[in-house]
Amino acid sequence: MTRKALVALLALASVTCNQAILTSPAGSTMTLIANPTFIAANGEVSVISAVVIEPTGQPVVDGTVIQFFTSLGRIDAQGETNDGVARVNLQSDTNSGSADITAISGANTATTTVTIGSGRPALVIVSADPPRIETTTPQRRSRITANVLDSDGNPIRNVPVFFSIVGSPATETLASGGQPIFTDTNGQASDFLQTSYSKKDVPKTVTVTATTANNISSITSVTIN
Repeated sequence: MTRKALVALLALASVTCNQAILTSPAGSTMTLIANPTFIAANGEVSVISAVVIEPTGQPVVDGTVIQFFTSLGRIDAQGETNDGVARVNLQSDTNSGSADITAISGANTATTTVTIGSGRPALVIVSADPPRIETTTPQRRSRITANVLDSDGNPIRNVPVFFSIVGSPATETLASGGQPIFTDTNGQASDFLQTSYSKKDVPKTVTVTATTANNISSITSVTIN
């Protein structure tokens, strides 16, 4: 190798070393916090904070680099810690759904989720059709519909609704299995309450709750006999 080539190689190594990023030590504890956990589509922002603590119990040194990734929306590629905390912004785009966010620093990772919707739910109205299930009929189910509205009374589309049965009775289930159902263009999301209740037993009432990602909920009841 010529002297000129050796000098060039050493210079390149020096630059590479100077550009090495500072990451958290192995065994550090990283916690990811989203505030808020629900944002509207089309440009709303959630602040994502990564809290990193060294194995000694002390915050990592200032300037420790955390890299961020998201499955939905846009997020700052990296942030640097100050007093053990690095903060970046997650900004929504036109898509609705769950933004799965991952933070990485060295061998340490953490995850959190932000729900992105086209509006912020303020009211949920739930109904059952039919409100009574007769166990002598072959269908033996009721359609549970949640109408999701914003603070102005407008229907909100593309927001997740979680249906659940109060008390978890043994003979009733929901078709969704607890998975979120997204509202349509009319702000409606529907699930089906199904029953295997015996027609020989006394009539009973089952309550179904519909809850949005920002914890707005409402209930409806179905009589089974």
